[in-house]
Amino acid sequence: GSSDLRQRRPRAPSGAMPTVTPAVEVAKLDNLSITEYFGGVATGDPRLSAAHVVVTAAGEEAWQTPSFDEYVIITSGEVHLQHAGGETVVKQGSGVFLKSGLRMKWVFPGPCSYVPICMPAFSPDNVNREEEGQEKESKAEAKEGEGPVIFSSVDVVTAPDLTITEFFGHVASKDPVISACVATVRAPCAEAFQAPDFDEYVLVLSGEVHLQQESGTTVVAAGQACFLKAKERVKWVWPCASTYVPICLPAFSPAGCNREEEQGAAKDKATMDRLHALHADVAQSA
Repeated sequence: GSSDLRQRRPRAPSGAMPTVTPAVEVAKLDNLSITEYFGGVATGDPRLSAAHVVVTAAGEEAWQTPSFDEYVIITSGEVHLQHAGGETVVKQGSGVFLKSGLRMKWVFPGPCSYVPICMPAFSPDNVNREEEGQEKESKAEAKEGEGPVIFSSVDVVTAPDLTITEFFGHVASKDPVISACVATVRAPCAEAFQAPDFDEYVLVLSGEVHLQQESGTTVVAAGQACFLKAKERVKWVWPCASTYVPICLPAFSPAGCNREEEQGAAKDKATMDRLHALHADVAQSA
């Protein structure tokens, strides 16, 4: 059972080194697999869960009314979300926010993949699934602004070897609470040292990430998660092409990074100037 898994998970050390944990496949069906990187099974963290879902063929889920806010990054294909107000189609390159208490049904028209981030963490008890034959008669009228909210992603970093696409955060969704991006590394490169003001949850989907600190280097490989506590001074190094999802609480901002300028860093001056400008535009329009 999940309680056995939980007891075997390593606990976060009290030192400043990043905490690396293996992702856990928590569901495997004919057409769908769910790999949890953070949450009740993988890390025992009640604050947040994050998983990678791969759908290989058309299908649908039961109706559910979760007791958590859900931020979903669509990484390929599309998902259809049925709710009292109709059906919302969310395609690759978009993020969708699902407020706690929204009754909905996930429908997969074909293969797709996505990263669901739940706050507080997902559990079988708080997803409130309606089992077959026990569906509620939905008499709820759809109220304005109560359905799924779609956000278009924004490429906030476009460096020669590195693209970071924000789905939620100050720029994409005007959200100061949480940011979530997909980072795509095309060639070996490294970033400058930084000591961010935010906690960072990292899901490595392919390749690997090296986190250099004065006390040593932490290697995070595909299929592993890494938690970086706020204020840890760290230098990101990418030895090969890789894809990862960084989630920041509170949301990432260039000012909150406390980045140390460094020659030859993956984010050059033009890249950083553009990143600062994107965040300044948001601050002005707020």
